Amino acid sequence: MATRQVSRLTLAPQLRDHLTANNLTTARDVLFCGPLDLMELLGLTWQQANALLADVSAQTTPPFTTAWELLTEANGPSAAPLLRTGLPTLDSALRRGVPAGSITELVGPGGVGKSQFCHSMAAAVSLPAECGGLGAGVVYIDTERKFSAARLQEMLNARIAAAQAARAEGHRALPGPGPIAAGAAAQAMQRVVVLSPASTEELSRQIELLPDVVLRHHARLVVVDSIAALARTEYGNAGDRDRGGGGGASGLAGNIMDRQQVLGRIAAQLKAAAESLALPVLVVNQVTTRISRGPQPPGPGAASGQAPGPGPAPGSGGGGDGSLGAALGLKWAHCVNTRLVLQRVGERRFLKVAKSPACAAVILEYVIGPTGLQQVDNADLPEVLYGNALAAPILNELDYGANDAWAAG
Repeated sequence: MATRQVSRLTLAPQLRDHLTANNLTTARDVLFCGPLDLMELLGLTWQQANALLADVSAQTTPPFTTAWELLTEANGPSAAPLLRTGLPTLDSALRRGVPAGSITELVGPGGVGKSQFCHSMAAAVSLPAECGGLGAGVVYIDTERKFSAARLQEMLNARIAAAQAARAEGHRALPGPGPIAAGAAAQAMQRVVVLSPASTEELSRQIELLPDVVLRHHARLVVVDSIAALARTEYGNAGDRDRGGGGGASGLAGNIMDRQQVLGRIAAQLKAAAESLALPVLVVNQVTTRISRGPQPPGPGAASGQAPGPGPAPGSGGGGDGSLGAALGLKWAHCVNTRLVLQRVGERRFLKVAKSPACAAVILEYVIGPTGLQQVDNADLPEVLYGNALAAPILNELDYGANDAWAAG
């Protein structure tokens, strides 16, 4: 909360202007000053300076609450609207759909449907209530230039057609108050704001201004597709060591450490925005393939007799002795609240809840259709999807001294 902007604090307008003029733009900047510093910078008295510090501290200190109050608030009339994914098994497991106030991460190899998931969520939020949507805005941060307005329009038209068909058949599942207005798809697309940062510095700056953008466009969802693209481009991948890039192992280690610091700052900004605005933040991550050159030590389940975790699924892009894991390392992995893993087995696609504070691990099969991701009912799940969660590969930032070859997934 110390990163909250001074402009969002409840202070006298003239005092806020004086703080900003003296480059005290966040609560952290103010609290790092002592009373004497504030007296000199702002012309305050000793009592006024101490009162200002106490006021800023009170506004940025998270208040305590009880579990009952949290539950009552989550189910009350002022609760954030439910954001359903359209995948019944996943929505049931997550209880209230994509959780608000936290970061949900999508991980998977290329072409498995991560961006399609993001587009479908944008459609679900931007559609009007009479079509089953929220009628709210979406902030879509597109770092890979993968956003497709044509695909979003296709999803919107398909969902509107399905809503019209349901109304014609007399179904009451849709909560809308009246008939579907003409031009609903165009109106929905006008609610989606697309930002395209070209660097991690620009991404951080846009996330810092996110509260203003969210409030201006009445957004109920923030999408970052993807968090890994800019970081891996600017700071390199571990695979650069074998390709002669990154200035050797020591240069690579420095790049990785710098990258983790940047990712930590961006994650903190995203968490602060999600919590203060009570909305879901959906972040896409890439995968990394680790290729082993020699015999590997037994996994975490070997000593306890548990079955090892699954290797790369057939058709998922892994091969040989490689295994797929989420990119960006353990520090980033601990920043996300919910992790959804998308993977292929042959020509079939599956979604798995790999990390969540609110539900057990569930697996479902899906296909990509006109409306987005659609669940396959009563699907037989392959055994390769099950395994010991402790042995599932989550790669560290850098394996110092190990003779392994790394390649970007």
